[in-house]
Amino acid sequence: MSSSSSAPSPLAVLAQTRLLPAISPLDDAVVNAWADACVASGVLALELLLRGEGAEPAALGAIKRLTTSHPRLAVGVGTVFDAATAQRVCAAGARIVVSPITDAPTGAVCAAAGVDWLPGAFTPTEIAFAERSGATQVKLFPALAINAPAFLRSLLATRSASRIIPTNVSLEEIAPLVAAGAAGFGVGARLLSGADPRSAAAITERLRAALVTAGGAAY
Repeated sequence: MSSSSSAPSPLAVLAQTRLLPAISPLDDAVVNAWADACVASGVLALELLLRGEGAEPAALGAIKRLTTSHPRLAVGVGTVFDAATAQRVCAAGARIVVSPITDAPTGAVCAAAGVDWLPGAFTPTEIAFAERSGATQVKLFPALAINAPAFLRSLLATRSASRIIPTNVSLEEIAPLVAAGAAGFGVGARLLSGADPRSAAAITERLRAALVTAGGAAY
């Protein structure tokens, strides 16, 4: 567990809450609402996605701001494809680096910086490579492109120790993925189901519902 003065390890948060929220950093009001909701719900990690023009400077600025305003929240960066980007975001204070792919040099940068790493994979071979590259949990990406519950059941029948994290899931998709053996979930805009993305109260409600459905516990 974290103290009130320091953020926990994001992978420790993910192991307990089974949730990793991921959002765009381009709208400060949205970032602030999600940060407030994460703290209120006990989901003490937030991933800022490097998607769209200006996303990287916006993410780095948000990390600096949230370190002061939400010190219990572990803030990281997603959609990282290479070691150079990983180096920049780690230097800026990211607590986790999330990737759509498994790039071993990116993992090495994170290990050297003491930053959590969640690489992406899509096939059993890619998942095995991610684990051999040092990943303790692996993002299933793109989970929406396949029947993810069926995939997980088949995979885990032969690799029961693997901890697989489908991402960009809705609240309704969590229960069948839990039954199939998912270790956690990336959530974001699809979790809101039309709720106001600038309403911390609405986001908190959805995160708490997701916690219950995922079988997680507040951190």
